[in-house]
Amino acid sequence: MKKVGKLVCVLLVVGFIVTTACSKPKPEAEEPAPDVSVLAQDLLANLAQIDSAMTTSIAKQANQFGTEAEIRTLLSETLKAHPAILTSCYVDTKGILKYLEPAQYKDSEGADISKQAHTIAMLKDHAPIFSTAFKAVEGFATVVIGQPLFDAKQTFMGSLVLTLDTSVLPKLVLEKNAVPANYELWAMEPDGMTVCDQDKEEIGLNILTDPLYARFESLKTLAKRAGASPKGEGSYTFKATGTETVVEKQVTWDTISMHGREWRVMLVSKEE
Repeated sequence: MKKVGKLVCVLLVVGFIVTTACSKPKPEAEEPAPDVSVLAQDLLANLAQIDSAMTTSIAKQANQFGTEAEIRTLLSETLKAHPAILTSCYVDTKGILKYLEPAQYKDSEGADISKQAHTIAMLKDHAPIFSTAFKAVEGFATVVIGQPLFDAKQTFMGSLVLTLDTSVLPKLVLEKNAVPANYELWAMEPDGMTVCDQDKEEIGLNILTDPLYARFESLKTLAKRAGASPKGEGSYTFKATGTETVVEKQVTWDTISMHGREWRVMLVSKEE
């Protein structure tokens, strides 16, 4: 009987161990990294939405751009088309920023912007434009999307130009796709010009030439690689978004384009 009792005890202990082992929760599967190509296309969709809203508003006005009231109606409507829009402007056939909304930037009306590259292109080709980053006469760094205006006889009447706060776009894309907080999204042109960034102060700075990036050789090397290739991955060190803390960052990138201009869209994860 003692032997049987011992055997029963052993079996009970073994059963307890097996049951305990089986009841331990399995470790959660690691979430896959966000797909940069998906985020890049979502970023492009935001830009295309702005561009399409301009085209729709222009068509709705049925070539009526002869008076200030008609033009301001167009400006007011397009100003509300997307949260990234800062100002809606009418630029005349001589490159003068004649009217703009909202009223807080009214002091910029009458400015001669005929020497700006995108204005030169519009006056020459009378075709849609998507600019590089630059400092606008309103005082902020921006990227603009522009559409030509024609009257009923298809005579060029000037252009509708929207200035954008491109620091808004990454937040919209990341939140829509439920991307974890340790990821950042920004974009540059192939020549190193930063055109979209969660740190607004970096928009309009060229990674390859601006003093801000002088001591970050790995970032400049990465920017050169990205400029030469539409897709890729790598790493670099730079300050964490909104701080002075230098961290190691892993990056994958993809390319989008609109009206002949390319953006390298960079998805970055920082090492904690």
